[in-house]
Amino acid sequence: PDTEPLGGGKAVADYLCREFPDWTVLSPRSLGMMSAEGLVSARTRTRRSASLHELNEFQYARFCREFERATTAAILQHDPASCVVLTNDISEGPDFAALGRRGYRVVSIWHVDVVEYFTKFYLRDWVRPETAVKFIRWPKLVFQKQRDCVRYASRLVVPSAPMRETIRRCYPWCPAEKITVLPWGNIAVGQASSLSAGEGMDGLEAHPTDFVIMTLSRLSPEKGIERLLRALRLVPEDVRVWICGAPAYMGGRRYERKLRQLADDRVEFLGHVTGERKAALLRRADLFVSPSRHESYGLTIAEAQAAGCRIISHGHYGATGTVVDCADPVALAAAIRAAIAAGRPPKAPVAAGGPSLAGRLSEVLLATDGNRE
Repeated sequence: PDTEPLGGGKAVADYLCREFPDWTVLSPRSLGMMSAEGLVSARTRTRRSASLHELNEFQYARFCREFERATTAAILQHDPASCVVLTNDISEGPDFAALGRRGYRVVSIWHVDVVEYFTKFYLRDWVRPETAVKFIRWPKLVFQKQRDCVRYASRLVVPSAPMRETIRRCYPWCPAEKITVLPWGNIAVGQASSLSAGEGMDGLEAHPTDFVIMTLSRLSPEKGIERLLRALRLVPEDVRVWICGAPAYMGGRRYERKLRQLADDRVEFLGHVTGERKAALLRRADLFVSPSRHESYGLTIAEAQAAGCRIISHGHYGATGTVVDCADPVALAAAIRAAIAAGRPPKAPVAAGGPSLAGRLSEVLLATDGNRE
């Protein structure tokens, strides 16, 4: 459901489901793994919650394997000559090797390179991804699953060129033409344009002179929101700071407690926001800060740009606007103060331009459907 903070991968999946209502969708709910109350599997549900975003690492890994088995079994009921399989991410995908050996054409959307993520956050960058894939075999859900995806999928769709280059370094045997760079764009632009002034704020009215800083992501350590809060200690100006997002995945609740301890009285935690409320908040915000340690694309940055926000971002793959080392509170604070000194920007939402994500992905799928080698 849209009430769960599952990140950009879910946002893209929801968008594609809206754009292509005739597609057959294999989801935890459609496969009987989830009910309206939450997860059905006794192995993966927690004692106090049955929500995906509250599973720990081991529970989520078990869920991924259960979902892999269920989706693979469902796909194998279809004739490989009459379908193209579009998968949303890697660890949550089907058995790529089993499908590839049986002749299924698989297009795999990558929201995160799980090997790169593992080396960055679990190995703390002690080993580069291209070295790790040569010598590390565990956990198989990371290393073997991604290798199988690269080997057996017909096409890999990634949102940024740096992500493609990382794949090429890790798997030099992968043909370059197999990887398509397809930026997601702002897939929520229609929601923002449909609102009139003041709609969607729900009691969170900001004075016209207030300078509003906003960040939008799930609350988990890799998003680096504590970097923004530490930098704010060096920003004496009277501003409002909106932290939008809910705790999710491994260590999310503990991380939220840490953030609340760091926050001063200028900071407001608004929880998980979606739809028109998210669009209204972005339209009112003056400065959007993305201090994340890693982003493959930065879907929320694209949304903030479309809403006319100024952007400060860390040097991740989705970096744009003013790019600073957000790990340095002095540098980040200086960038924030410069934005405040420049005053509130005139807000002119940016209209979507060029082919839509749905249209470009359709071209990829049609090309894959025509390739029957």
